[in-house]
Amino acid sequence: MIDRRPKRITVSDHAVLRWLERVEGVDVKAIRRRIGRAVRNASEHGAAGARLDGVGFCLQYRDDGEAVVTTTVSHHVRSHLAEKRKTGGTP
Repeated sequence: MIDRRPKRITVSDHAVLRWLERVEGVDVKAIRRRIGRAVRNASEHGAAGARLDGVGFCLQYRDDGEAVVTTTVSHHVRSHLAEKRKTGGTP
């Protein structure tokens, strides 16, 4: 018997990022600069991360410099952002 179920399609983070940039008009370069400014001072002092307005940035030290590898958001900030989105405000 032939299995006719559709195959699962995985969408990469790269594809989602490019969609946001090219279709939704998100200025990815501006976001990179904003995050870079937020963590620069912490990085210069050897910190493993930084926090700005309830958002945490985790740094990874590499041979060619530091990289922000992930962000974390506190429950309080996440709730605040969700409420702003519901009411049509800008997060």
